[in-house]
Amino acid sequence: MKTLFILGSTGDIGKAILDKFVDSGYNVIAPTRAEINLEERGSIESYFQKIKIKQAVDVLIYCAGYNSPKPFNELSYADLDKTSAINTTGFFGIVQRIAPNMMKVRKGHILAISSIYGSFSREGRLAYALSKHALNGMVKTLAIELGKYNIMVNALSPGFVDTKMTRKNNSEEKIKELCEGVPLGRLAKSPEIANVAFFLCSAENTYLTGQDIIVDGGYSVGGFQK
Repeated sequence: MKTLFILGSTGDIGKAILDKFVDSGYNVIAPTRAEINLEERGSIESYFQKIKIKQAVDVLIYCAGYNSPKPFNELSYADLDKTSAINTTGFFGIVQRIAPNMMKVRKGHILAISSIYGSFSREGRLAYALSKHALNGMVKTLAIELGKYNIMVNALSPGFVDTKMTRKNNSEEKIKELCEGVPLGRLAKSPEIANVAFFLCSAENTYLTGQDIIVDGGYSVGGFQK
């Protein structure tokens, strides 16, 4: 039985990904926020010291995310630190502890759930865009360093997905406006993102690495243009 290690499985997208892998017969290790608090430096190390993972991890998916929109002149360094700790450096810490065993067995899939704001941005998204641009750069570098071990490292960047976070950060009017810029005319559903995540981390993916796979219904290729 293959094993998935996933961080951030309580959000809508993370839960859909977890369900997809469970339905496909994977054993799942899914630390809770109480077990790994990404805002506390050292929390990841403490978790792995307490929890000895005996089985090989075949797939690592990092789905932890934080987005609290603010204009740049209202941001504090604390805002930047929190966003980066959850969206970016946490991924680095988890990979450092999971990848060595993948390197030993010379196989594995690593996936970071990024965002279309890892490619461009929007008003009020400085901290979030900063963290996701950095995350995508990390993915590219890891793909280069881990390629010789037959480990695929990719990012998956959803566009606008019908999640609690989307509805928290956008009014109904804004969501309607965003949908008008999506050629498919609607928000994505979380299972649609999970389906792509599963392919990227499956045995079917033997050569795609270092890429940022954008799943946005065509928004970023120009659908937003009026």
